[in-house]
Amino acid sequence: MKNIKVLIFGCLICIQNITAQQKADNKKEINAIIEKYSESVIKRDSIAFYDLFNDGTVTWCAALMDKSQNKEIETNGKEKARSNYFSGTYKGFMRSLFRHQSTEDKFDNIHIIEDGTVAAVTMDYSFWADNKMTNFGGKYLTLIKRDGKWKITSVIYSLELTSYFEQPSLAIRKKEKKLQLL
Repeated sequence: MKNIKVLIFGCLICIQNITAQQKADNKKEINAIIEKYSESVIKRDSIAFYDLFNDGTVTWCAALMDKSQNKEIETNGKEKARSNYFSGTYKGFMRSLFRHQSTEDKFDNIHIIEDGTVAAVTMDYSFWADNKMTNFGGKYLTLIKRDGKWKITSVIYSLELTSYFEQPSLAIRKKEKKLQLL
């Protein structure tokens, strides 16, 4: 009886270690996707970028944050202010990068939640065109593990325009995110 208990305890420890290793591997793979995403934007490598996404419909949309939208209305008038929402495609986003000499999407404050099959990633981003930050905000990715590989199924983000506001420091953004979780 004592040997059976020891065997069961040993099996539970092994299973726990395997599960922990799988979670760590999944997070490494997802982090690699985020890095490849960023590198693809810098290099404007459409082949590498498109490979990150799931086949079929992928949601791609953004909303202008209220502070920037209010400044847009104040500056341009209600009739001429841009819409606070837009949707598009990841392919359209990649094509838009070629209007600039250089582009970069920088990410920090990254949090990954996954169960081995689906994942949600939240992060702060800043988008740079021609060596100047143009906008920043929160970016939210959802992913699915399909045929053993993680693929992005949606990209949803907020925009704060740097023509009106500066991006808060990472320390302030981390503090704000922590307060939102309470």
